[in-house]
Amino acid sequence: MSVLWLFLAREVRDLRGNSRVWPLYLILPLLAIALPVVFAVAMPQMIAMGQAKGDPALLLLLRTVQATPEFAHYSLVEAMTRYMLRNSFAILLLVPIAISSTSAAFSIVGEKLQRTLEPILATPISDRQFLLGKLLAALVPTVAATWIAAAAGAILVDALTWSRYGSPLLPDRFWLVGVLVLAPLLGACVVLVTMRLSARGTDPQAVVQTTALATIPGFLLLGAIFGKALTIFFPALLGACLLMLIVDAILFRGNVRTFRREEILTRWK
Repeated sequence: MSVLWLFLAREVRDLRGNSRVWPLYLILPLLAIALPVVFAVAMPQMIAMGQAKGDPALLLLLRTVQATPEFAHYSLVEAMTRYMLRNSFAILLLVPIAISSTSAAFSIVGEKLQRTLEPILATPISDRQFLLGKLLAALVPTVAATWIAAAAGAILVDALTWSRYGSPLLPDRFWLVGVLVLAPLLGACVVLVTMRLSARGTDPQAVVQTTALATIPGFLLLGAIFGKALTIFFPALLGACLLMLIVDAILFRGNVRTFRREEILTRWK
């Protein structure tokens, strides 16, 4: 295990010096902070404008929210605000997906191109330790950025709306499970797919694009299966987390089984 931690420390150190990855750690979390704040502050005006114009989509959404038992005892504005804030955790799911795929693409292909991968593979570190270190190095900083953005967004939302509603709007149980559990699991899925492609690829950008093509249909299928239920029915959210945990376990086992250390050592000399 000490070998794994030393390897992980090296991976994180290398990540800090990657100028292609770090801008994503600034831009995406800022967007994830801004979106719920905008919803929380502007929702009364958005509802008033929509009602004045008779926007059918907004009116239908308002009726749907009011008909949801969980929101029925709130005022119209507070119910709509809480509903939209709950849905805003979707952007926090995108943060680990977008950032970790880029980090993972450079984790193996980048080291192939820089000829720094062979010395690592020549050490006694096992394939499982190597792949686990790569997974954690790409995932942990991304999840940390996601959680920091989520905490900052929740604090700002509650600070700006406390005087209006008299109680905190964030976090609720859907938001917590989505951010703390589902987001890391989705990020791990993308990293594992990217690592498999990266082990066989020669260009980091091509690996990122191929990963998108490989994972987007799966996420669309996940959305089709669960859809809005993720923000209304708590068991559906837990089911999505369990499904992603199983998928991640299968992907990791598959990566360990198909990893070809000898091929990398001989082919990339």
